[in-house]
Amino acid sequence: MNEGLFFLSFVLVLSIGLMLVSMVLGQRVRRNRDKLVAFECGFDPMSSSRTPFSFRFFVLALLFLIFDVEVVMIIAFCYSLKTVFLSLSSMTVLYFFLFFFILLLGLVHEANEGSLDW
Repeated sequence: MNEGLFFLSFVLVLSIGLMLVSMVLGQRVRRNRDKLVAFECGFDPMSSSRTPFSFRFFVLALLFLIFDVEVVMIIAFCYSLKTVFLSLSSMTVLYFFLFFFILLLGLVHEANEGSLDW
């Protein structure tokens, strides 16, 4: 209990000390209208929030998410192959290849449909 209390007090003192050093050594900034306005990557923040969005970007982002999850699942599967190789059944390998084949068919379909062309 004493170690936790010591750590908490150390972090608190360190945080307050760093804030004080920042206040003493930091530059004073003049506040004007331009510096108080939020910068939104060159867009006017007072414009309409309903701007047209390209559907191709949405499809590409969705495909990225699907295949990103696939890569995570494949990495987890390969790690389990490494750790429990002897207890791996043939049905597990079949399910893995079925999963991979279905996602590969989806990618081929998207490529044939032209969703990946710009």
